[in-house]
Amino acid sequence: MERIKILSDSVQKKIAAGEVVEGPYSIVKELVENSIDAGASTIDIQVFDGGLKKIVVRDDGRGIYRDDIRLAVMEHATSKIGDIHDIEAIGSYGFRGEALSSISSVSRLAILSRRGDEEVGARLTSADGGVEITDYAGPAGTTIIVENLFYNVPARKKFLKSIRTELRSIRDAVLKSAIPNPGITVTLAVDDARQITLGEAETLEQRIEQIYGSGIMNNLYREVLRDLKVSIDGFLSRPHYLASSRSMQMLFVNRRPVEYRYLGFILSKAYEAVVPRGRYPAGLIFIDIDPHLVDVNIHPAKREVKLFDHRYIDRLITGLAEKALNREHRVEGGLFVSGAAPQGRPAMGDEPNRTGGATGAPDDGAHGMAGSGLSSSTFVKDVADLYRDIKKSGDSRIIGIALGTYLILEKDASLYLIDFHAAHERIIYDSLMEKGHVFESQRLAFPRVLELSMEDHALILENNGKFSEIGFDIEDFSDTAVKISALPEVARNADAADLLMDFLESFRTEGRQADVAHTMAATLACHAAKRAGDRLTTDDLERLVSDIFRRDRLLRCPHGRPFVYKLEKQDLEKMFKRL
Repeated sequence: MERIKILSDSVQKKIAAGEVVEGPYSIVKELVENSIDAGASTIDIQVFDGGLKKIVVRDDGRGIYRDDIRLAVMEHATSKIGDIHDIEAIGSYGFRGEALSSISSVSRLAILSRRGDEEVGARLTSADGGVEITDYAGPAGTTIIVENLFYNVPARKKFLKSIRTELRSIRDAVLKSAIPNPGITVTLAVDDARQITLGEAETLEQRIEQIYGSGIMNNLYREVLRDLKVSIDGFLSRPHYLASSRSMQMLFVNRRPVEYRYLGFILSKAYEAVVPRGRYPAGLIFIDIDPHLVDVNIHPAKREVKLFDHRYIDRLITGLAEKALNREHRVEGGLFVSGAAPQGRPAMGDEPNRTGGATGAPDDGAHGMAGSGLSSSTFVKDVADLYRDIKKSGDSRIIGIALGTYLILEKDASLYLIDFHAAHERIIYDSLMEKGHVFESQRLAFPRVLELSMEDHALILENNGKFSEIGFDIEDFSDTAVKISALPEVARNADAADLLMDFLESFRTEGRQADVAHTMAATLACHAAKRAGDRLTTDDLERLVSDIFRRDRLLRCPHGRPFVYKLEKQDLEKMFKRL
């Protein structure tokens, strides 16, 4: 192994394929982009076994010349550029000429294609480095079939994510390609079940509404800015419509979806005066720019581009966001002040004190008495010691509720401050996680139809069995809607839409780690727990204190937030100079 040698062609190709073929979703992305570049008006995608068994992408585009089909699977062969000067102004989705070559090196590949001006096209099959070409007399356009992905490099399969995660990535890639191309009909079927059906749309607005639903589309403002170099078109959140993740922040450059590291920061900065921490504005940004001013060749998978002046682009995006904000707000004394525009419904789940909010507990004990000069106020971590402290004698006394949020308990020479919402969350969560717990359902007097994005709709249907187990009754209603007929009894007073959207957000984050039981129990507990401002009786408070200091109780809410702080008498005496 110490001697230098040239790797064989087959090994070189398999190594190079790793740059392009990251998984089934990357194959779907590459093939769909080729279909768009071929002028297709209809693209049909079929996926089996998460794409590992089979991927089929069929289009009605211009097709491949019969005499050229052998070149389609060769390295650095493309119809999209002619010489080095063409690279300076790329108008297509891709030009490297490596996609089909890379795919063929790690799968069994078939290409069926016919040009509209040719009576007979060609069928190419490729496997184990061999290529066979026969006649094909099917419809004009191209069909590409990829089977047995990574059959000859099994080690690559170890690094793939779960089939569900791959399918989510495939849907995401399909939708991101469909958004800036509203004139194309796009369908996706998974294991013969249709998951995405997007008919031809006349405008970007219609395409966005197809994918995200009218409920979201109606909460976006469309703004446009143009100058001599760039045209920027965006759909941005109205100030009251906010999400709990950045999933609706996307940038498209000349219709190409790209990863732009500054986008989230720019939008958050523009909206910071009206957006609470932990919430994010939506922003679908479309930039049209002279191809000479953008380099699309800096990333093997074409996820990133290099712009001629990113600071200039940043200012345009900021200007677009401020234009949207100015519809409902004006600048007064350097601050955004709410204007006279009609107020919309808050974002789902965006009620105050949801997880502490403005009056909730700080993130850790160090912030509890910041700036007060107290040295020994501590977050109580050892529940056993605390339990012994409280049970040592019977003279503990509940003083009451402070600031509508904190229960104050006096015991001996200490005060205990308890965030009762977070504490109640922990109690409910623990009861839900007890072995053998049975979830009861509460039927809704009037079933609720909830409109969703296509991605969220698919995510709910994927997990509908789990939703049923905890008391939901959810039915498929349309391509972008579900009907909710029952909720878990423990959360019977929760808003059905808020509860379901919180579950979806959890599945996008925690749920991907497969701890679904924790995710569902934590979300239910959050919605079922008493909230800041709720009225609690003396019996409620006594029961809460008794439950909190059970010997085995963890003194953090299911999301990890501490809810008990201990303040010693000597700390107060130091504060008031009594020592």
